[in-house]
Amino acid sequence: MALASIRSCGMEPLEINATQTMRSHEDVARLVASYRNSRSITSLIRGDTKTSCLLLDEIDGSDSHAQRKLVEWMVSSDRTLPVLMTCNEVPRTFKNLEKIDVIRCYPPKPSELSSLFPHHDVHELARQCNHDVRRMLQRLQYGQSDALPPPAPLTKFSPEVNEIIRQKHWVQTDPLLDALARHRGTLGNERSSQTSS
Repeated sequence: MALASIRSCGMEPLEINATQTMRSHEDVARLVASYRNSRSITSLIRGDTKTSCLLLDEIDGSDSHAQRKLVEWMVSSDRTLPVLMTCNEVPRTFKNLEKIDVIRCYPPKPSELSSLFPHHDVHELARQCNHDVRRMLQRLQYGQSDALPPPAPLTKFSPEVNEIIRQKHWVQTDPLLDALARHRGTLGNERSSQTSS
């Protein structure tokens, strides 16, 4: 949704996962230094005038010291590009600042989605998908996927070998060994016919 809103404003999104990259003051300093201009290099190469918008995803998972440094940058006059942040819970450092607008987005209710999908039981689908709209849309688009097999026991083998061992419980004879035996049998018959002639 964040990427769609940035693109609908005619901007080029620069997405960064804040949980993985925002760990310290140094990380924020590198971020600030790398985004001094409002246009990216790819925008300059293409020759368009699209401005960039920095998208910091999962900002609530980043370090609190990095969040404070990020707030300092956002309220200063040094920042030249817009910043869009996503989070599940708004960090305390971002609340009650006049330069930061908090927009809360709530997932739609099944009754609001039922008009979009009149041929499907949206209420039942919402129950099956735990009211996760992304899972609902994925199931409507691709169907229901199979459940993952139970985890294999810890052994000295690789996951692939463990899966073959697990499948052996359901098969009387190993199809690969049967095919190998048949192949060896046909080779043995061909060789014996060649030596007898």
